[in-house]
Amino acid sequence: MKKIVAVTAATVVMSLASFANAASSPTGNPGVIRFTGEIVSGACGIDANSLDQTVPLGQVPSNRFKKIADRSEPKGFDIVLTDCDTTTYKNARFTFTGTTDPTVPALFATTGLAQNVGIRLQSSAGELLENGKEQVAPTLLQNGNNTVSFAAMYEATAASVTTGEADSVANFTVAYN
Repeated sequence: MKKIVAVTAATVVMSLASFANAASSPTGNPGVIRFTGEIVSGACGIDANSLDQTVPLGQVPSNRFKKIADRSEPKGFDIVLTDCDTTTYKNARFTFTGTTDPTVPALFATTGLAQNVGIRLQSSAGELLENGKEQVAPTLLQNGNNTVSFAAMYEATAASVTTGEADSVANFTVAYN
């Protein structure tokens, strides 16, 4: 038993010594950089900051929702299309997809403790966008970069909305014509 303890103690001391030597090594520590992206055939690219966003809807009192379809204040977000070339296509239409609300399929279902609420999206022109359906009114593209604005808001799916977190995720695609 004493031999095992002695070997273990010697191993710990040697490990600490080699760690101390590595920590003071003049070459530094290694790191990793990942490069991601995609070459696309559409009329535009999509700005990297637009690909993964968080839109804070804030804390909304449950008493704001008194009947079905009552909504919170819209919170804006932008998608930036880059290096657009209108000789190829002149319009863009967005489709947002995610888990559908079981009561109102046009809405995005929420996760969390809040009940009877979904998330509604809206275009800058005021068009209410439906989950999984391409927007009706196209965005007219200009050469170069184009900022396309949208908004998100909570929408009641029943007369009584309960409290708690209400989060969701939406993916988007852009179709050009």
